[in-house]
Amino acid sequence: MFSLNTQHINYHFSTYIYFKALFISLLLTFHLAISYSQQQPAVQNPAFISDSAGPARDSIIVDTLNGNNGKKKNFLEAEIRYSSDDSISISLSEQKIYLYKNAAVDYQNINLKADYLEFNLNTKIVAANGVVDTAGVVAGKPVFTQGSETFDSDTMQYNFDSRKGLIKYIVTKQGEGYLHSDRTKRLEDGDIDVSKGKYTTCDAPHPHFYIRLTKAIIIPDEKIVSGPAYMVLEDIPLPLALPFGFFPNTTTRSSGLLIPTYGEEQNRGFYLRGGGWYFVLGERVDLTVLGTLYSRGSWGLSASSVYKKRYKYNGKFNVDFMINRVNDDPGFTGSKDFKVMWTHTQDPKANPNRKISANVNFSTNAYEKRQSYNINEYLTNTKNSSISYQKSWPGSPFNLTVNLQQSQSSKTNMINLTLPNMAFNMNRVYPFRKKNLAGKPNWLENIQVSYNAKLQNQINAKDSGFFSKRTLNNMRNGFAHTIPISLDNIKLLKIINISPSVSYNGVMYTSYLEKRLRPVSDTGLFSPEVVTDTIQKVTYAHSLSTALGFSASPKIYGMYVSKNPDSKIIAVRHVMTPSASFSFSPDLSGIMPEYYRNIVYPSSISLPTRKEEYSIYNGYIYGTPTVNGRSGSLSLSLNNNVEMKVRERNDSTVEEKKVSILDNFNFSTSYSPFAENFHWNPVNMKGSTKFFNKQMDVSFGTTFNPYALDSVGNRIDRFLFKENGKLFRTTSAYIRLGFNLKSAAGDKSKDESEDQTEDLVNESYPPDEMYDEASGYHSGAYVDFDIPWSFNVDYSWEYRKERFKADYTHTVRINGDISITPKWKIGLNTGYDMVAKEVTTTNFSINRDLHCWEMRFSVVPFGDRRSYSFTINAKSAILRDVKYNKSRSWYDNF
Repeated sequence: MFSLNTQHINYHFSTYIYFKALFISLLLTFHLAISYSQQQPAVQNPAFISDSAGPARDSIIVDTLNGNNGKKKNFLEAEIRYSSDDSISISLSEQKIYLYKNAAVDYQNINLKADYLEFNLNTKIVAANGVVDTAGVVAGKPVFTQGSETFDSDTMQYNFDSRKGLIKYIVTKQGEGYLHSDRTKRLEDGDIDVSKGKYTTCDAPHPHFYIRLTKAIIIPDEKIVSGPAYMVLEDIPLPLALPFGFFPNTTTRSSGLLIPTYGEEQNRGFYLRGGGWYFVLGERVDLTVLGTLYSRGSWGLSASSVYKKRYKYNGKFNVDFMINRVNDDPGFTGSKDFKVMWTHTQDPKANPNRKISANVNFSTNAYEKRQSYNINEYLTNTKNSSISYQKSWPGSPFNLTVNLQQSQSSKTNMINLTLPNMAFNMNRVYPFRKKNLAGKPNWLENIQVSYNAKLQNQINAKDSGFFSKRTLNNMRNGFAHTIPISLDNIKLLKIINISPSVSYNGVMYTSYLEKRLRPVSDTGLFSPEVVTDTIQKVTYAHSLSTALGFSASPKIYGMYVSKNPDSKIIAVRHVMTPSASFSFSPDLSGIMPEYYRNIVYPSSISLPTRKEEYSIYNGYIYGTPTVNGRSGSLSLSLNNNVEMKVRERNDSTVEEKKVSILDNFNFSTSYSPFAENFHWNPVNMKGSTKFFNKQMDVSFGTTFNPYALDSVGNRIDRFLFKENGKLFRTTSAYIRLGFNLKSAAGDKSKDESEDQTEDLVNESYPPDEMYDEASGYHSGAYVDFDIPWSFNVDYSWEYRKERFKADYTHTVRINGDISITPKWKIGLNTGYDMVAKEVTTTNFSINRDLHCWEMRFSVVPFGDRRSYSFTINAKSAILRDVKYNKSRSWYDNF
């Protein structure tokens, strides 16, 4: 046996000693090649090439070429590269190669590392194991890697010819789980035969729980099939056994059964909820179909689909339908609830000139009350939906927008739907301006023209009769377009802007109104009762209007500078922006068509003959295109902004910083000189600011009305100052405050870029869409224990007094959580109505991280949603049904 240790080569040896050692090495390499080629005459290509990347590695090349012209194939299809940090020993008599200290062998996609490797050239078997160090600890245990699979073991043998292996005690990651095995065989086709195995999702060296597998077969990247298996928790076998087991072990999505959750409710009975099937319909789309069944007759179905195309779009569609029966009477029909949700987002890279987006949230009015397990949805009074399509043409001023808009109120049960809502616009152009303008344009070149067209169809109705024939007959629709022509602002005294304009307006409706007096049949006289007839006929109305506008918006600056050099305040700046604008439109009714009619009331003993004017398009979506007479308006506003510059001392440095005292503080009103009455509009005051490094938002506002009320509370055309000496009466006011705090560990950007490198819709198992009944969280929802604490307060005070009686709303909402230890987190979501003097819906939760398990307790202690839920479950989605749950449903409160 000859051993060449590269660590023993001393560069201070003589030239003779160095070349002698080199010659012996080359001679042995040549002899080994000849000897091996005589034993294996079929080998035709180089089989072994070592890695000579460092001074502590040998370079041994074994060439097994022969003269058979390649008629027989080598048992090795590629090179084997090997290396070690300590030494490489070769035994010619045993035909073995020994590698010591951090040794490695690479063959195709196979890599084997260990502190000791032994390779038999005759049997093609490599054996690997760790080495006991001076402390008595086994170091450098074998690590076998093939493709995406990695095996950690105590000892290992692998045959490069038959591709079979024998491993003693391995730990390998299989999908989302880990497999521990005392004795493992790797078969030629890549399957793994396991004896006395443990399957777990716990990544600890000694797992906290596992499923004991008496014997099992692993098909890599596909599945694990086992014989009899039982659960072990903290090394204690539990009486939970199965005659066989099946564990998915794939990195890709696959169709399969979804196991339902089970439980009991007092009103609806026993249930199986959320069971169904998950379908993979392709790389870009999937489908989840779930069913729910209660023992007292209630049942429901839901279907959801997630789709995604890289660099194009992504979205999700979900529909739920539920029939409720909470009575044992067979004649009880119960209630029907449904909900439709759809979100669609187009990637910005897909098409810069065309965009499609959708955000649909539509349901029956009682869905959130009867079916939703989410507290935030239960507290939401208004739901909004929109579907939008936008198109622009490069190099042209034209753009098109088509959308659907819907709003739904759970308080009034009203649904407002706009379908379709279309707008076609042309941005302003200068028709008389040359393409290559030189110098300042004249007044003719400053003429600008634009075009705006819109079409709407509106439906407003109660949700119970939304799809009735009467609702469809009461649709409000119409088409309107306008062509405004104006001059760019003309400056006067560098402050006043003058803007003359003329505009052509047109509308088209499918009907118009006619009013008449109902006759009294027995006398032939007319009654004062008015009858309104709707004439179904397409009509077009148009008008021409001119306007002359004047506006001025100067800025006034006020500055206070501190003269004390030690003062923290350096300066305070106040910026006031008063604004005044006046527009005037002359009366063109004499040269334009009139769309107003008169009803003539006959005279009587007590009343003379009188007329009442009305528009044939009264109440229509775009109104009447003509203004009956001249019009004008004067708008006044005052905007205030206050900032302060302060000194901040950080250690030895002094830095200057701007602090906003008032972001804006605005007053506004308007005056209509040609109105018949109520010339002045109310004065609106609004303001907002931020405090504590923008962590607190404060907004406030008030509306002041200058007109008095009569004895019954109606507004009259008399100033309040003449009645009681007061300038205004407050008709509304509000104060809103939002305070948001969280620890620095959780202060992460919400706009993280989305990974678009995969076309797959979802690489993991389909999500469980059920909610915990008390907490409002998704079952298995992620709780971020890395955020030590967060705290949010929303305060709202509103006041309304249009007449003599005032209405108040005064509420505060608090939610937050805190990690009392790195593994314990408690959360609270509550509120208080200060007018009703009662606590609003409250939720209290406790979460415990149990490493590979998690515990969650949540309770709503009072109110309509009174309930609780206690759950202990495995974290991994693959074992999400390994859990214990005890709960009381809020549905039993009704």
